[in-house]
Amino acid sequence: MWIKQLEVVSFGKWHQKTIDLTSGFNYLYGSNESGKSSLRSFITYILFGLSASEREQYTSIFDGQLGGRIILTDGVKEYTIERFSHRNRGKRVGYLAGETVQDKEIEQLLDHVDHYIYQAIFSFQDRDLEAIRHQQSDDIGKVLFNLGLTGSEDIVEIEQGLTKESDKLFKKQGRKPPVNQALQQLKAINEEIEKAQIKEQEHATLYQEAKQLELDIQALKYEDEQLNQQIKDYQQLLQVSSSIDRVQLLDQEMASLLNHSHLSQDVIDRYEDVKAKRQTYDDRARAIMAKMSEAKEERNRLMAQSKKDHFPFTLDEIQAWTVEWEHKKQQYDDLSNQIQSKRSQLQKLNLPVDETELRSLAISDYTKQTWSRIAYDLHANAEKLSDLERRKRIKLDELRSLESKQQDVQKNLLTEEERATTSRKLEQINQQIFVDQTTASRGSSSRNRQSSLKQPLFMVGKWLALAFAIGFVLAGVMAWMNVFSYVYAGISGIAFYVLLNRQQISIEQQASHSDNSEKVSLEQEKRDLERIIENDDQLINDNRDLQTKIDYVNSELREVESERLSIEEIIDDLEFKQNQEINQHQWLERYELEQWEDVAQQLINAKHILSDIDQLVESQLTIESSLDYIKEQLQRFLSYYVNDLNWRDDQAGLSLVREYLNQERDITNQINQHHYWLEELEKQLQELKDEYAPYEQAMEDMLSEIDVENEAELEDVIQAFATYQEKDQKRAEAYEAVKQLFGDSTNEVIAQSYNWDHLQEVLHDNRHRKEIGEAQLEEKRQRLADCTAHIRQIEEDGRLSDLIHERSKIEDEIKTLSKQWAALNVAKGLIQDTKSRYQYDYLPHVLTQTSQLFNKLTQGIYQTVRFSQEESLMVQRYDDIWFDVKQLSDGTADQLYVALRFALNESLRDTKAFPFILDDAFVHFDHERKQEMMRILSQQAKKQQIIYFSFEEGPSSTSYHVIHLN
Repeated sequence: MWIKQLEVVSFGKWHQKTIDLTSGFNYLYGSNESGKSSLRSFITYILFGLSASEREQYTSIFDGQLGGRIILTDGVKEYTIERFSHRNRGKRVGYLAGETVQDKEIEQLLDHVDHYIYQAIFSFQDRDLEAIRHQQSDDIGKVLFNLGLTGSEDIVEIEQGLTKESDKLFKKQGRKPPVNQALQQLKAINEEIEKAQIKEQEHATLYQEAKQLELDIQALKYEDEQLNQQIKDYQQLLQVSSSIDRVQLLDQEMASLLNHSHLSQDVIDRYEDVKAKRQTYDDRARAIMAKMSEAKEERNRLMAQSKKDHFPFTLDEIQAWTVEWEHKKQQYDDLSNQIQSKRSQLQKLNLPVDETELRSLAISDYTKQTWSRIAYDLHANAEKLSDLERRKRIKLDELRSLESKQQDVQKNLLTEEERATTSRKLEQINQQIFVDQTTASRGSSSRNRQSSLKQPLFMVGKWLALAFAIGFVLAGVMAWMNVFSYVYAGISGIAFYVLLNRQQISIEQQASHSDNSEKVSLEQEKRDLERIIENDDQLINDNRDLQTKIDYVNSELREVESERLSIEEIIDDLEFKQNQEINQHQWLERYELEQWEDVAQQLINAKHILSDIDQLVESQLTIESSLDYIKEQLQRFLSYYVNDLNWRDDQAGLSLVREYLNQERDITNQINQHHYWLEELEKQLQELKDEYAPYEQAMEDMLSEIDVENEAELEDVIQAFATYQEKDQKRAEAYEAVKQLFGDSTNEVIAQSYNWDHLQEVLHDNRHRKEIGEAQLEEKRQRLADCTAHIRQIEEDGRLSDLIHERSKIEDEIKTLSKQWAALNVAKGLIQDTKSRYQYDYLPHVLTQTSQLFNKLTQGIYQTVRFSQEESLMVQRYDDIWFDVKQLSDGTADQLYVALRFALNESLRDTKAFPFILDDAFVHFDHERKQEMMRILSQQAKKQQIIYFSFEEGPSSTSYHVIHLN
């Protein structure tokens, strides 16, 4: 069995995702948080279910649902297993060819692998290694040992828990456990009891003697009571012995007279009257019986002529067969017309397949829904894609318009150099205006003096700095011309002096003419510069706003493109499903996808028509069988009248049947008339009998009343009547004498036989025994009183009973605790016994596989793996030195755990064909060991499906089916 396809409808971050798998090595990779573990949990949920907390964890973030489907195949059939939290109360449902299958069939498909076996054997992840690493070093060996036995380390916790609980109850050499404490208490009490028993031994002897005396006294009292009752009974019997003998004798004599004591004269008179009535009845009865004999002879003659009694059926059945023949013949013809009509309907459907293909075609409402869903999803996603293309064009037009506006704005923007120059000019103008305004507030003389001093000094400083800079440069270049340097400095000083005088004269001449015009010019230039900067600031803001809009439009374009790619992927998947259906049903190529649902409905209707035709044909065959049976019975009926019957024409045969049937009915009517005449005569005879019946009954009542069989005996009874009355009177007198003593028991006393002499002897013996018993009773009462007094004296001085009671309580406590301790040890023993049997029957093969794989993973360093008597794993190095698992490094222990898990899977793979699912199982292995594990899995994939989840990019080999999860 292997998983062919995962269809994730809603699970965690997955939504409407289909993943196709192969029967070999499937390598699914993706970055962290890409949903690898979610897919592994999805497989677990569909096949076995999840806990409530896990279901809540993986509830879809898209639609709040949880569910999907898995397609499994056993190489012949394909099963679809689905599970949805909102359907079928969250239970899994299986389908085969669109029809629901029972869960037992799904369990057989899964080879009875349950959730526990799946998690312990066929599912492996890096977290399993983390759980081993968190074990104590002394427990790692036991965990691996039990893992090799059962596929799970839980058995370690169970066994440790049983040991801990049993040690709490009892422990060798222990003092605190309750069983140990109770045993110490019991030992001390037994020592005290031994000391007290010596003193109390006499008490036990006296106690036993007293018990025996009490029993003897009770026996003597009972015997005395019995003797008193017997003496009283015998005395009463002897007192009425003569009366008892008289009653018994009369009873015997009256029994010989048949006990007809109730005969009277009235009975005798009634008997004579009945005899006279009987004579009249006999005469009338003889006349009626003569007529009955004549009617019976005529009826017998007609019955001899009739053949009805030879039939194995009745005339009504024959009549019903003739009617049923015509009715079923009409039904047969109607069914033929209906079959022809159905076939005409089938031809009008103009199906793409013939009738044979239609019968074998596996199509249902599920197929119709699937085709409808593919068509609907393709159409809907195509419309979505068209809408996205339209949105994209609109956004692109909007982007181009914004970019054009931005280019126009950027053309009008000042460059950084222009902006800086304008700002500096504006700052200089502001400073100049400030200086002018400050100067104007002072006097004109002070303003002239400051201006005449400030401007020359400024110019002198400027020219002086320039002259000195040139001089020093020349001096540095031509060091040999030192004389020239000094000359140059002198000339420069003279030049500065001349220029200073000229500058002063020029300033004095222009100061008076330029003050007013310069002020107006500065104000106008300031306003122009501020307007330029303000316009530039506005353009900068417009450019920033346009850039923000462009970024937003680009973001929307990326979202549209992402959604478009997602929809194209969905369309590709739907087209793949469409092609799959076309490959399965080639004739679908003739139809448009939108017509598939109608084609499916036509095929379903056609299958229904075929089913109707099959039912009609089956009904026709049934009717045909009934017609053959009726025809056979009718031929059998005619065979009683016609020899060598040749049934060729159905209507002629039916006419002949009706002719003989009417003939037989006429004879039957005549027989019935004679039968009715006989019934009438019998009725008259019965009326006569009924008329005489009261007298006959009166005779019977008299005979029964007198208890005789016939009238002759009745005559003898009448004669014995007088004798009986006399003896009955004598018996009543004797019975009354006995009743005065015995009352209601009189009949029981009289019914017995007695030996009066023997009764006299027994009465005398009983009186003598009574005297002896009374003497013995008095003697034993005295002895009992003495023993009781002696026992009471001993009990006042001793505490043996208290010790015995206390010992009984401790023993009960020990028994209760011992049962608990024994139950825990029995459970522990069963576990150990089971582990021992598995160790010798099951583990050798697992250890062989583990050793081979561990040798490969460690590159030959470790060769053999075995289990020790201490239930721990031992490994043998290449130099024949054995190591306990706790002596291995973490990495080597991980490799041993992986080898053991692979060996368990290998041991069960042939008996339970189930996929092996791994989730980043070798993330802590180095490159070489990881490559070796991948090579081993590749070999294993030839016999078992492998599903491997990893964050690393899949290999490029063709032996891997690589799937990128995004």
